[in-house]
Amino acid sequence: MKGRGSAEQPVNRFTQKEWIPDPEYLEYLYRCGEDDPPQTEVLDDASRSVITKNSSPDIEFDYSLNPYRGCEHGCSYCYARPSHEFLGFSPGLDFETRIVAKREAANLLRDELSKPGWKVPDMVMSGITDPYQPLEKKLGITRQCLEVLSQFKQPVELITKNYLITRDLDLLSLLASKRAVRVRISVTSLDPELSRTLEPRASSPERRLQAIELLSRAGIPVGVNVSPVIPGLNDHEMIAILERAAQAGVVWGHYIPLR
Repeated sequence: MKGRGSAEQPVNRFTQKEWIPDPEYLEYLYRCGEDDPPQTEVLDDASRSVITKNSSPDIEFDYSLNPYRGCEHGCSYCYARPSHEFLGFSPGLDFETRIVAKREAANLLRDELSKPGWKVPDMVMSGITDPYQPLEKKLGITRQCLEVLSQFKQPVELITKNYLITRDLDLLSLLASKRAVRVRISVTSLDPELSRTLEPRASSPERRLQAIELLSRAGIPVGVNVSPVIPGLNDHEMIAILERAAQAGVVWGHYIPLR
């Protein structure tokens, strides 16, 4: 599906409905450039809590803050796709076209951080979405959450593939002055064509490197996330990615193999 990371709408494990596209027809539309990619639908979230505690031993953080569910970046390899099934949606196209926005996230976050028992653990934005996916430019939910985090001096690490993070240099610099933030920019490949195939709506590799440079110049601790490492596809690029990221100003590197 042109412009999307998934060409399928696999069945939700918890429902009996299934949509099966005709692959030959989709390929014909792609070649002819006549396809009409599904538009993004924004749905409101009614959750009464915005902080999620992680209990999995193979995840490095204890708490995550997800301003959205689903992600417009449409990364074909995304491990979070199955989480959309819990909402009654498909992990395929639904994950990148039906985005659930937590419009009350900042207020919910303020309520939770105000509780007397809150012990200020490290927190990650985000575990199952990208806080700077394209929709954030319009809704600004991530920025609202950063304002609350800054007020409470709550430590946070942001992980993103989008240059949009540079919009919030003012808030990130303020958090950095309190030693309460660090950023991890994910770079899967330096090849723009491969990146566009794997991550159709994320920023280009060059734009992500530019974001690293701007963050570093602003005094914000920034690292690079080479993830996922896919044998035979992008594993040979690891050294080059780390070298380019180091030149841009990262102070650490991290990688995750595809599994």
